[in-house]
Amino acid sequence: MVLAITRKESNELTRKRLVNGAIDLLREKGVAAATTGRIAKAAGIKQSSFYAHFADRDEVLEVAAAEIGGRVLEKLKRQHAKLDPADVSGSVRRAFRAMGTAFLSEPELTRIFLRHRSDDTSPLGRSFRRLLDRARVELKESFHLYGLAPRPVVAECYAEIIVASTLGLLEAVLDGRVHDADAALDVLGGVTFTALRALHEKG
Repeated sequence: MVLAITRKESNELTRKRLVNGAIDLLREKGVAAATTGRIAKAAGIKQSSFYAHFADRDEVLEVAAAEIGGRVLEKLKRQHAKLDPADVSGSVRRAFRAMGTAFLSEPELTRIFLRHRSDDTSPLGRSFRRLLDRARVELKESFHLYGLAPRPVVAECYAEIIVASTLGLLEAVLDGRVHDADAALDVLGGVTFTALRALHEKG
């Protein structure tokens, strides 16, 4: 017996298909190719139906960017939740390796993220900026997992160091300045652990 879905469920499914279609176009052909017509075609619907779900191209791209970033942050959160108090260094390295691997497994999407992350005039930039702001907050909130309770201004600085080193290393790998991605991710975990240890010693 086939169960009928409600109109609301159908709309949600179509909206999700449009978001996934936008992500696929960004991944395969870049930002310029992600027009409403192509996004609709990738989702298997008519272009006219696109506007029943999103106001314009900017809106669907903003949602798509949030989805892209959310997937990576979720990986990092899951790894933080697996913290082994007996192996803090290994836990940190595994967490940042998982996050870095997630970014590097989608090189074109990561290039778009790095290129647009500071551009508040674009829908991608606005979404990526919110993502980075959320990442900074979650990073500061994760300090307590490592037995740390730094003053807010200190936590803010260390979170900024970790975010900057992560983005810089990802960019270096994708640009070919760093040739060994595995070594880069291991260094990233080591740098992060060193920063956390310094924060612990700072008290």
